[in-house]
Amino acid sequence: MTENEARHRCGGGQDDHPHVPAGLSRRTLLRGAVVGGGALAAGGLVLPTSAFAVPALYNPFGAYAVTGPWDPPNHNGIDYGMAVGTSLPACGAGTIENIAYNGTGGHTVTIHHAEGYRSQYMHLSRFLLANGASVSSGTIVGLSGGAAGADGAGNSTGPHLHWHVINASGVRVNPLSVVGGGTPPVQGEGLTLQKIAGAGGYTGALDGVPGTNTWLGVQKVVTGYGYTGPIDGAPGNGTYSALQRLAQKGGYGGTVDGVMGTNSWKGVQTVCRRFGYSGPIDGAPGTNTYAAMQRIAKLGGYTGPADGVLGVNSWKGLQRLFTGFGYTGPLDGAPGANTYKGLQRMAQLGGYTGPVDGVPGSNTWAALAKLV
Repeated sequence: MTENEARHRCGGGQDDHPHVPAGLSRRTLLRGAVVGGGALAAGGLVLPTSAFAVPALYNPFGAYAVTGPWDPPNHNGIDYGMAVGTSLPACGAGTIENIAYNGTGGHTVTIHHAEGYRSQYMHLSRFLLANGASVSSGTIVGLSGGAAGADGAGNSTGPHLHWHVINASGVRVNPLSVVGGGTPPVQGEGLTLQKIAGAGGYTGALDGVPGTNTWLGVQKVVTGYGYTGPIDGAPGNGTYSALQRLAQKGGYGGTVDGVMGTNSWKGVQTVCRRFGYSGPIDGAPGTNTYAAMQRIAKLGGYTGPADGVLGVNSWKGLQRLFTGFGYTGPLDGAPGANTYKGLQRMAQLGGYTGPVDGVPGSNTWAALAKLV
């Protein structure tokens, strides 16, 4: 496939919704009307707002050959050669809008990001998510297409993906000019994240594909559970209150009073399922429960054995986990620089010595994997 062929296949495409209500401008469609809770409504679609800050975008397609480069006005996007049916990760957090038979672009997924930005993937063979679905970076939003004459291929004459980004003024910009250096985790790294998230209340699948709920759990871990006492390895009311907050993620519905009872321990045991506990949820903690707690304590720097004997160092690890790792952002399930910085500080416990810059690389993920 030559560059000229790729440009011909994509054409200009469409980047406006084909059913804009009368009197509603494109910018108004992007911004919407305030509906509360940090979201905007536009045509029945709830979109993220500036409460989520400037969108953090990345390039999910760097491993594929560029078959049609950014070359305005001839080609206002980038084409990547890939087989029909290739999974398409979201280039950033946002809200999904599917546009079927979108002119020359064919089936198009639009991701509405913060600050009025949109990204669009064109010539899809299949939509995977519903309109209005919230996604995190890396969430699979559709499958690529583009085979000549195929349903949803638009004017494409060969398998590929067309990707472009539209700013808040409605102008297409080079996607590579707005993406950052960070990328969401690949499968193995995603599994590490989900295990970490288990200490933050994540109870979903351990499938290596982190979504909003995984990131909420991670953010909770790096924020902590409200413990403000000393890291002294001597558990007191504050430590146990924090443990009860963790137990709430396992179904504990009692008071947070620092007095561990049967129901508190049941909640803890449920959370400990993510950390190797396979015993009964009976509220009677024993060696196996404590061993799982020691595995959780690794996320707070504990390096001793998981022998079920909770000592000073085990409790120090738990106390450090409850204090958090420096994350100060919102608990929104949308990872940004502060979330990644919190993970890098946690990774230091696993031997990471690089910068805390919010751009995790292979050394960060390797160190995190040691903790779980």
